[in-house]
Amino acid sequence: MNTYHQYNKRILLSVTGMSPAVVTETLYALVTEKGFIPTEIRVITTLQGKRKLLEGLLGITGGRKEKEGALAEFIADYGKQYGIEHIHFDESCISIIQDKEGNELEDIRSPEENMYSSDQIVSLVGKLCQDKQTALHVSIAGGRKTMGFFLGYALSLYGREQDSLSHVLVESEYETLPHFFYPKPHRYLINDREGKELDISQAKVMLAEIPWVRLGLGVSEDLLHNRITYSGSIYNAQQILVSPSLTFLDPIDDRTVLFGEKKIKLAPKEYALLLSLAIAKSKNIDCGYYDETYLKIYLKIYALLKADSSVMTKNLGFIQDKFSLEHSDGKRVLSESANKLKDKIIVAFH
Repeated sequence: MNTYHQYNKRILLSVTGMSPAVVTETLYALVTEKGFIPTEIRVITTLQGKRKLLEGLLGITGGRKEKEGALAEFIADYGKQYGIEHIHFDESCISIIQDKEGNELEDIRSPEENMYSSDQIVSLVGKLCQDKQTALHVSIAGGRKTMGFFLGYALSLYGREQDSLSHVLVESEYETLPHFFYPKPHRYLINDREGKELDISQAKVMLAEIPWVRLGLGVSEDLLHNRITYSGSIYNAQQILVSPSLTFLDPIDDRTVLFGEKKIKLAPKEYALLLSLAIAKSKNIDCGYYDETYLKIYLKIYALLKADSSVMTKNLGFIQDKFSLEHSDGKRVLSESANKLKDKIIVAFH
């Protein structure tokens, strides 16, 4: 059973080129096969792609509303059956690839323009993944092949458990036909390129879900303010995946640790937690996270950092020198320290 309905915002994010139908084809497959009903659609494209989207999905040509558009038709056809009242999509939902001067690109024609698209795709995905109440479904079916690659890779960098990735598959006789946007729920005839009539209610559109590796890079301030590039994101991911090395720098009261090449200063509890784990590992001490042997190492280091002989009673809630493995205060402090340590490492590797 899916849990998409638990999220306040459910976004279908796609890249498109000259065929806007990939958006409604993906939408159809998501709704009918997966029960994922987006609250919003976002698209990354070029100026050419934007014109096609406005005309095909919204019925807007030359800035004027000429017809209903495929998105409104889809909601009219399937809204009652699947409980769809509205899906937000307008011109503000379309992101246009820009060059370094901020000019919107008509098309992507050079390696340099290709890199502009990579930076902006990574930035947008990171920003959308910042909201924990958003579930993101990413479609790589449209646009230039490199755009789809960048979009999928960006999801690996910043995606969460609730996010998903797909490519939509359409029967070859219906694929890229200008009047085909999704299978109708009733008989509806169009002509193919040779003039042959096709009933699009019989078309098969299938969603191919793509497994992806969630690196959990996290969303940094640099990413949110467009200060990090695609290549910068790749470098940060590589730093997480390389063979780990950990160095505790002198003096100990400075609490500075070298993670590979990255220097991080920690709070006393975080430093004590990390150093005590390293000591236990180096001495082949087989102890659990709340084991008495480990806790003694942790408390000695923490007392040294704080120069306070009463840390056992004041900071962790232990009475005298007795360890209570079930003591909620002790577990809470260790758990909070571990979470803060993890957050600092993630931020440092952005």
